[in-house]
Amino acid sequence: MANKKSSKEDIEKKEDVAQTFVYIGPTIPQLSILKHKLFKNGLSPECEKLISHIPGAKCLFVATSDFADAEKRLSDKTSVEYVMYSRVSSSIMEIK
Repeated sequence: MANKKSSKEDIEKKEDVAQTFVYIGPTIPQLSILKHKLFKNGLSPECEKLISHIPGAKCLFVATSDFADAEKRLSDKTSVEYVMYSRVSSSIMEIK
């Protein structure tokens, strides 16, 4: 049964790598991450650096199929996306 679980995890990782993501957060010049930038075949090392600095920032990388809905959620002050956008915005100068 452990083999099935690990193979399922492998499949999910492969799907993440094959998927295209759009960054809906603020532009971060020092990491060369621009708002609405597309990331094909997984996230770049710069994206991983942002996520390691602010773990919740991962929700700002959305699948292209979810882009329109995620953009709408950015205007809802109670949404996770809005909160993380604000947190990344306020932390831009600390990110190196």
